[in-house]
Amino acid sequence: MATQLERDKHARYLLHCLREVPQPYAALDTSRLSLAYFCVAGLDVLAHLGKIDAPLRAGIVEWIYSLQVLPPSDGCAGLPADRLGGFRGSGYLGAAHSSGGAPSSSPYDGAHLAMTYTALAVLLTLGDDLSRVDGPRVLAFVSSLQDEAGCFSAYPGGERDMRFLFCAAAVVAMLRGGAVPPSSGIDVERATRYVLESRGFDGGFGLGPGQESHGGSTFTGLAALALMGTLRRLPQPQRTVRWCVERQVGGFQGRPNKDEDTCYSFWIGGSLALLGAATLLQRAALSAFCLSCQFAHPTFGGIAKHPDTRPDLLHTHYALCGLSLAGAAGLAPLEPRLGITARAAARARGCEAEGECQTCEEETTVWDGSLREPG
Repeated sequence: MATQLERDKHARYLLHCLREVPQPYAALDTSRLSLAYFCVAGLDVLAHLGKIDAPLRAGIVEWIYSLQVLPPSDGCAGLPADRLGGFRGSGYLGAAHSSGGAPSSSPYDGAHLAMTYTALAVLLTLGDDLSRVDGPRVLAFVSSLQDEAGCFSAYPGGERDMRFLFCAAAVVAMLRGGAVPPSSGIDVERATRYVLESRGFDGGFGLGPGQESHGGSTFTGLAALALMGTLRRLPQPQRTVRWCVERQVGGFQGRPNKDEDTCYSFWIGGSLALLGAATLLQRAALSAFCLSCQFAHPTFGGIAKHPDTRPDLLHTHYALCGLSLAGAAGLAPLEPRLGITARAAARARGCEAEGECQTCEEETTVWDGSLREPG
């Protein structure tokens, strides 16, 4: 079993995929921005962002801006907000390539909320100042997706659940100084109520009210509350802390009675960090599980979902994020609220360096240290 994190091999794997996406990912062409996010943000967590040379870095930035949806020059009356602002996942529908973005080419060529999140995350990670982002139209796009219950959809008429509520809060935070201000266009009260109503009897959060508790939706719900400044309104936080702690087998499982999976190193580990309970992680056990999922190859790395299986970009990235939160040596500190490093998050806050900004632990002291149920 591996006893150390193969940082250089993992960086080589991510850099290779950034330059040339392997054939099995062809089906994800509509979400190509998310693949870029896993590669670029993963290299940043590895403290190997410098392996992206200046020409490639500039090319990625220009490619992302080319995916920005801009209003048509002949007027925008009657067009939905997803055809006026935000970012597409790729240029698969044939919009004209332009360094600053292009108008929608058809009713199906619109912005997507998750792709807008990954676009901004990658731009910040690569050191861009977001000056070419059409902020007002992006915020209008985000605001248009909130429903009466307080949740958000991925695009007009698309699926809606906790994932996109988090993306909405993160997009606004990245454009508005690292947090969601009252004047952002998001109805914070409705969004907060939706998140709180989605907590189950067991303390975990589902994708919506009445749905099964899950590691991913627990993280996205808590992160959204933290970004909106309402995490302290979570009643009896020890119930959620207990649910998260019970998910650790060695690595973390996403739900009770499921196999452990490297991506939950971040989803559950990040949830504990947001609650101020990261000290409850069994760090050695988590590290041992993630190291056992490293790809045994003489040249390339990557981290798989389970031991003895093939690596993929998503699990490589989130395993590294979880290991960073667990304090693994050589990895950059993470800002779990935004899913990027503290260095990249500092740019969203307008800080010169991450040390100038408060950390997640300093801002969230929700849990009082007890796992005992009240009264």
